[in-house]
Amino acid sequence: MKKDVLLYTGGEDFAEIINGGGYYVDKTAYLKDLLITDAIKNSLFIRPRRFGKTLNLDLIRQFCRLNYYNPGDKSYQQKLFVDNGRNLAVAGDDYKEFREKIMGEFPVISISFKTVEGDCFQQAVSQLLYKVGLLYDEFVFLTESSKKDPDDIEKFKKNKSFCKDKQDEMNDPQNLSRAISILGTSIPQIASMLYKEYGRKVIVIIDEYDVPLQKAMIAEEPYYNKMLNIIRTLSGNIFKKDNEPWLYKGIVSGCLRVAHQSVFTDANNFTTFGMNDEPYTGFFGFTKEETHKILADCGLSDKESEVKEWYDGYRFGNKHIYCPWSIISYCYTAIQKDIYAPQPFWVNTSGNDLITMFTASSMEAHNAENIDKLQKLMEGENVNISLMEFTTYPDLRVGVSFDVFMTLMLHTGYVTFAEGAMLTDKVTVRIPNQEVLYCFNKKRELLFGENNPYWYNQTLSLVDLLMANKTDEAQALISSMLKEFLSIRNTGDELYYHGFMVGVIGIASAAKGISFHEEIESGDGFPDIVLKNDATDTVAVIEFKKGRNERLERIQCAEDAAKQILDKRYAEPYLAEKYKNVFAIGIGFGGKDCYIQTLGNLAKASI
Repeated sequence: MKKDVLLYTGGEDFAEIINGGGYYVDKTAYLKDLLITDAIKNSLFIRPRRFGKTLNLDLIRQFCRLNYYNPGDKSYQQKLFVDNGRNLAVAGDDYKEFREKIMGEFPVISISFKTVEGDCFQQAVSQLLYKVGLLYDEFVFLTESSKKDPDDIEKFKKNKSFCKDKQDEMNDPQNLSRAISILGTSIPQIASMLYKEYGRKVIVIIDEYDVPLQKAMIAEEPYYNKMLNIIRTLSGNIFKKDNEPWLYKGIVSGCLRVAHQSVFTDANNFTTFGMNDEPYTGFFGFTKEETHKILADCGLSDKESEVKEWYDGYRFGNKHIYCPWSIISYCYTAIQKDIYAPQPFWVNTSGNDLITMFTASSMEAHNAENIDKLQKLMEGENVNISLMEFTTYPDLRVGVSFDVFMTLMLHTGYVTFAEGAMLTDKVTVRIPNQEVLYCFNKKRELLFGENNPYWYNQTLSLVDLLMANKTDEAQALISSMLKEFLSIRNTGDELYYHGFMVGVIGIASAAKGISFHEEIESGDGFPDIVLKNDATDTVAVIEFKKGRNERLERIQCAEDAAKQILDKRYAEPYLAEKYKNVFAIGIGFGGKDCYIQTLGNLAKASI
């Protein structure tokens, strides 16, 4: 292992990594095709979170940015990209003409919406205004130009002052209205002034354009439509077809493309590059070859099989892609902390709020078919879906089709294309690796715990039914819950049912003050579950058995389980303690159904 490898975990500043001697996976070969072609005016790159979008956009910014105080001076880029001793692709002789045309030749306006969120619309606008205020600060030198229209300079100064002085006063309706107007026009205003100043077209970069829309949707009081109007107006004014001639390229990144209510309705020649679209399938994330090299460079080649199992599996076009956040984090942890076991570094970094919103809706709708498909994914199987354009975020609150949901999962990195799947409208998907499976399991714990009111209320009802020996109703409820239960355990294993019942009964019994015991010694053995409620003088002794997924088999298993309670005298201690109600309940499982056989109240039978 090499301790001298400097890894920037979460590094998003290209110059900081290069000048600081940090490890860098070279993506500069993609610049030529992206920046020189006239065929594509504006580009939208769709990738999951933590796949290197921000670093790549900063790479573009640093490579193209004009020296505003000394146009024509490219010494900054020469040192950063060519004379750094790293032999980057863009430093090669075959890129010389490209460097002369593009490197250090353009004013660049770059803004990121990554951290824009708010509990209410006013808070979100305040954060957007802060971002725009940073642009006014960056380009304040434009106010000193003798080439500018005095009116442009005066408007620039007023907008800059407003961003600074009124940012936290969005509860005032007049300030809010003014802020919305500035947000829609600030970038075109600055771009136009740059064009007039230098006579050069401008590159506009917007990172994570869709984050404000996602955050607007998951707020306690959603403000999605208001935020959509801002983002749509902003993009329309920047990329609109009848724009002034100042725009050279627009480059936008995000996690999802919102269809039907498109943000880019008025955009000129906007091309979307998803995970299947060449020539950029390897631009974001680490390829198999790049991952092999970084592990070797870090002295971790002997860990490659574990790394592959945990972090490989994404398929972008015909390439195998690793999540760069996970690979860099793993190598850093190994080098700096001597921890070599893979960990779920990607947890809670990718669209989790949207996943929770949909899955909770599916549970509430008793959509067992969807849950069954998710179950198959968690057991390592492939699932066939039709790729569907995502409509609008609010749809997730009222329910969308499973295909739309799985397309969302594909964009956010929870599933990927299965090996050999045709990348057409109808595709086969799977969970990519162990890290994402871990994420699913953490999500499962939330979905089937007390944080999910629908599921939690069912567990309370089940305990009430078992403690009242209402076995017909309990049987129907358990079978319904099994069809909606998401687990990684295979239903061919009896431990699956044991874990299921322990989980759901354990949650509710604690809430109701009922004593819950799992496999405690009783009589001549260990019953699966014993529930005791001294307040009602009631005990339920419960035994499980698993059979094949056939009705008669389930009935036989239930009868055998009930007989075992008698044969091994599981109820004897509670009869000796003179509980008035001692119910013996046998449950036979098979597939996602059950049958319950009760022996009634053994306390009355013993009188």
